[in-house]
Amino acid sequence: MDTAAKKTVLRHFPYGLYVITVAAEGEEHGMTANWVTQAAFEPPMVAVAVENTSHTIELIRDAHHFAVSLLHDGQRDLAGKLGRSSEQAPDKLKGIRTKPGPGTGTPVLAECLGWLECRVISALPAGDHTLVLGEVVAAGVERPDGNPLTLAATGFKYAG
Repeated sequence: MDTAAKKTVLRHFPYGLYVITVAAEGEEHGMTANWVTQAAFEPPMVAVAVENTSHTIELIRDAHHFAVSLLHDGQRDLAGKLGRSSEQAPDKLKGIRTKPGPGTGTPVLAECLGWLECRVISALPAGDHTLVLGEVVAAGVERPDGNPLTLAATGFKYAG
Protein backbone atom coordinates (compact mmCIF):
# COMPACT_ATOMS: atom_id res chain seq x y z
CA MET A 1 0.00 0.00 0.00
CA ASP A 2 1.10 3.53 -0.73
CA THR A 3 1.07 4.86 2.85
CA ALA A 4 1.51 8.49 1.80
CA ALA A 5 -1.46 8.27 -0.60
CA LYS A 6 -3.59 6.60 2.08
CA LYS A 7 -2.82 9.39 4.56
CA THR A 8 -3.47 12.09 1.98
CA VAL A 9 -6.87 10.67 1.04
CA LEU A 10 -7.98 9.99 4.64
CA ARG A 11 -6.91 13.47 5.76
CA HIS A 12 -9.24 14.93 3.14
CA PHE A 13 -12.27 13.16 4.60
CA PRO A 14 -14.42 15.77 6.38
CA TYR A 15 -14.60 15.00 10.08
CA GLY A 16 -16.71 16.68 12.72
CA LEU A 17 -15.64 16.77 16.36
CA TYR A 18 -17.85 15.31 19.05
CA VAL A 19 -17.67 14.51 22.74
CA ILE A 20 -18.62 11.00 23.79
CA THR A 21 -19.75 10.86 27.41
CA VAL A 22 -20.61 7.94 29.65
CA ALA A 23 -21.43 7.27 33.28
CA ALA A 24 -20.75 3.94 34.98
CA GLU A 25 -19.88 2.78 38.48
CA GLY A 26 -20.24 6.30 39.88
CA GLU A 27 -17.80 7.76 37.36
CA GLU A 28 -18.54 10.26 34.59
CA HIS A 29 -16.14 10.33 31.69
CA GLY A 30 -15.76 12.08 28.34
CA MET A 31 -13.56 11.94 25.26
CA THR A 32 -13.23 13.73 21.94
CA ALA A 33 -14.16 11.65 18.90
CA ASN A 34 -14.23 12.32 15.20
CA TRP A 35 -15.44 8.95 13.90
CA VAL A 36 -19.18 9.35 14.46
CA THR A 37 -21.89 8.82 11.87
CA GLN A 38 -25.60 8.29 11.57
CA ALA A 39 -26.23 4.61 10.87
CA ALA A 40 -30.04 4.33 10.51
CA PHE A 41 -33.16 6.45 10.27
CA GLU A 42 -35.64 4.07 11.89
CA PRO A 43 -34.97 3.38 14.57
CA PRO A 44 -32.50 6.27 14.72
CA MET A 45 -28.96 4.96 15.28
CA VAL A 46 -25.41 6.28 15.32
CA ALA A 47 -22.08 4.48 15.11
CA VAL A 48 -19.04 5.61 17.08
CA ALA A 49 -15.46 4.32 16.82
CA VAL A 50 -13.67 4.19 20.20
CA GLU A 51 -10.05 3.14 20.72
CA ASN A 52 -9.70 -0.26 22.34
CA THR A 53 -7.17 1.10 24.85
CA SER A 54 -9.39 3.96 26.01
CA HIS A 55 -11.08 4.10 29.38
CA THR A 56 -14.26 5.15 27.57
CA ILE A 57 -14.84 1.81 25.86
CA GLU A 58 -14.67 -0.01 29.21
CA LEU A 59 -17.27 2.33 30.68
CA ILE A 60 -19.56 2.07 27.65
CA ARG A 61 -19.50 -1.72 27.95
CA ASP A 62 -20.44 -1.45 31.63
CA ALA A 63 -23.08 1.27 31.23
CA HIS A 64 -24.74 0.04 28.02
CA HIS A 65 -25.40 3.74 27.26
CA PHE A 66 -23.43 6.71 25.95
CA ALA A 67 -24.08 10.21 24.68
CA VAL A 68 -22.74 12.19 21.74
CA SER A 69 -22.48 15.98 22.03
CA LEU A 70 -21.81 17.95 18.85
CA LEU A 71 -19.19 20.65 19.48
CA HIS A 72 -19.62 24.16 18.07
CA ASP A 73 -16.90 26.11 16.29
CA GLY A 74 -15.89 27.97 19.48
CA GLN A 75 -14.98 24.81 21.38
CA ARG A 76 -11.52 24.01 19.99
CA ASP A 77 -9.89 24.14 23.44
CA LEU A 78 -12.52 21.80 24.87
CA ALA A 79 -11.92 19.33 22.03
CA GLY A 80 -8.20 19.43 22.82
CA LYS A 81 -8.73 18.95 26.56
CA LEU A 82 -11.04 15.97 26.13
CA GLY A 83 -8.79 14.54 23.43
CA ARG A 84 -6.01 13.78 25.93
CA SER A 85 -5.71 10.29 27.37
CA SER A 86 -7.20 9.46 30.75
CA GLU A 87 -3.68 8.88 32.07
CA GLN A 88 -2.76 12.48 31.20
CA ALA A 89 -6.08 13.92 32.41
CA PRO A 90 -7.91 11.47 34.69
CA ASP A 91 -10.90 13.71 35.55
CA LYS A 92 -11.50 15.23 32.13
CA LEU A 93 -15.08 16.40 32.73
CA LYS A 94 -14.12 18.40 35.83
CA GLY A 95 -15.03 22.04 35.29
CA ILE A 96 -17.12 21.28 32.18
CA ARG A 97 -20.81 22.01 32.48
CA THR A 98 -22.84 18.85 31.91
CA LYS A 99 -26.37 17.78 32.72
CA PRO A 100 -27.99 14.36 32.94
CA GLY A 101 -29.73 13.30 29.76
CA PRO A 102 -33.46 12.66 30.18
CA GLY A 103 -33.38 9.15 28.70
CA THR A 104 -30.66 7.38 30.67
CA GLY A 105 -29.06 10.02 32.87
CA THR A 106 -25.86 9.89 30.83
CA PRO A 107 -24.11 13.27 31.09
CA VAL A 108 -24.39 15.53 28.05
CA LEU A 109 -22.60 18.82 27.46
CA ALA A 110 -24.75 21.77 28.47
CA GLU A 111 -22.87 24.06 26.08
CA CYS A 112 -22.77 22.42 22.66
CA LEU A 113 -24.80 22.53 19.47
CA GLY A 114 -26.84 19.50 20.45
CA TRP A 115 -26.63 16.00 21.83
CA LEU A 116 -27.90 12.46 21.42
CA GLU A 117 -28.35 9.97 24.21
CA CYS A 118 -27.91 6.37 23.03
CA ARG A 119 -28.53 2.80 24.17
CA VAL A 120 -25.85 0.37 23.02
CA ILE A 121 -27.21 -2.07 20.46
CA SER A 122 -23.95 -3.81 19.59
CA ALA A 123 -20.18 -3.47 19.54
CA LEU A 124 -17.96 -4.78 16.78
CA PRO A 125 -14.17 -5.18 16.87
CA ALA A 126 -12.56 -2.96 14.23
CA GLY A 127 -8.78 -3.29 14.42
CA ASP A 128 -7.44 -0.91 17.08
CA HIS A 129 -10.97 0.46 17.65
CA THR A 130 -14.41 -0.85 18.58
CA LEU A 131 -17.42 0.27 16.59
CA VAL A 132 -20.31 0.93 18.95
CA LEU A 133 -23.80 1.05 17.47
CA GLY A 134 -26.25 3.02 19.57
CA GLU A 135 -29.98 3.59 19.26
CA VAL A 136 -30.89 7.22 19.92
CA VAL A 137 -33.26 7.34 22.90
CA ALA A 138 -33.22 11.11 23.52
CA ALA A 139 -31.95 14.23 21.77
CA GLY A 140 -31.60 17.90 22.56
CA VAL A 141 -30.60 21.15 20.89
CA GLU A 142 -28.59 23.57 23.03
CA ARG A 143 -27.53 26.09 20.40
CA PRO A 144 -29.60 26.01 17.21
CA ASP A 145 -27.74 28.83 15.46
CA GLY A 146 -24.13 27.64 15.78
CA ASN A 147 -21.76 25.96 13.36
CA PRO A 148 -20.19 22.56 14.02
CA LEU A 149 -16.51 22.28 14.89
CA THR A 150 -14.53 20.30 12.33
CA LEU A 151 -11.18 18.61 12.54
CA ALA A 152 -9.92 20.76 9.66
CA ALA A 153 -10.93 23.99 11.40
CA THR A 154 -8.98 23.08 14.56
CA GLY A 155 -5.74 22.36 12.75
CA PHE A 156 -5.62 18.98 14.53
CA LYS A 157 -4.24 16.18 12.38
CA TYR A 158 -5.76 12.77 11.89
CA ALA A 159 -2.95 10.24 11.77
CA GLY A 160 -4.46 8.06 9.04
